[in-house]
Amino acid sequence: MDKQYIYEVEEQSIDIRKFEIVSDKKLTYDEVQEATFLPNIEVAGSCGKDNGITATFLYTYYGENSEMDCYGDFKEQDWWLKNLENKKLV
Repeated sequence: MDKQYIYEVEEQSIDIRKFEIVSDKKLTYDEVQEATFLPNIEVAGSCGKDNGITATFLYTYYGENSEMDCYGDFKEQDWWLKNLENKKLV
């Protein structure tokens, strides 16, 4: 069997999910946070109801400035990239 190389990649960005919570009583901060679990966040406009609380998932705004980390046994990189990583290039 040929050798296999496995790499792990973590991509991070800041996404914003917008909800509307409506209640027939005043809620605590924790209750409002818990209400965000009621609707399906994969479907804009999805509603969930529980104990007089209605939570509506409105939309997701996907962040633009993501950061990526890659882990694994990499092949030698191009000269300029290798030196850039070593901060030898300005």
